[in-house]
Amino acid sequence: MRYALAALILAIPTAHAITDIEEKRRNGESQGWQNKIEAGFDMESGNNEKRAGSVALNSSWQGQEYRFFSWASRDYESFNGDRTDDNTFAHARMVRNFRERWAQEAFLQYERDPFASLQHRYLAGGGVRFQHKFNDKGLINQGLGLFHEQVEETGTDGTATHELTRVNLYTHFEWAFSHSHFQTTVYVQPSVDDVDDVRSLVRATLTMPVSQQVDFKWQWQSRWDTMPPEGSEYHNHQTQLKLSVRF
Repeated sequence: MRYALAALILAIPTAHAITDIEEKRRNGESQGWQNKIEAGFDMESGNNEKRAGSVALNSSWQGQEYRFFSWASRDYESFNGDRTDDNTFAHARMVRNFRERWAQEAFLQYERDPFASLQHRYLAGGGVRFQHKFNDKGLINQGLGLFHEQVEETGTDGTATHELTRVNLYTHFEWAFSHSHFQTTVYVQPSVDDVDDVRSLVRATLTMPVSQQVDFKWQWQSRWDTMPPEGSEYHNHQTQLKLSVRF
């Protein structure tokens, strides 16, 4: 069993948008359980008092035919004693490999971020997945599916609840170099009921080992939402740096 602790250096979170689950998958062939813990802390004192923290757990189990993995995270931030961020996220997915390169998958997801006007978001879906490995250096995964979501948001007119169904299209690519590892993911999620309502995500991650037990990770991503929540921009760009220690 393997555990890891990661210190968050810079992160800009975004609420009720596409969440890249591909990087949380376990791509090795070893069977049984594997877990990873990530935690981040940010403190500032003086003229202003700032406290921020995050904790996340990534668990996975896999056998010959079935695989399961989950990702849960909690983020908190306060400024001069007032809470400014309180974000909860959880995702669980079951995968059944019914052919060498094909799999079926079903998933559940929950989000809550009241400071981004999101009271809750429940999501359930499934689909099929094509997966191909290039020797031991790289892989490509492509998925097609559907999911149904229920969202409760708070706006200037009060609280509103709506439900819709989206198509889920994604492509994930990874490649291992001699001293680094690169991966990129593209998601496109159009609404079934309104073709003008489309969400998309592009993410690229580069991981470089600093030592046998320490990794440095740089991540860049862009999100687009043609019908964003009230008060949100239709596009969002993020940069993230992490230092991961395995023990």
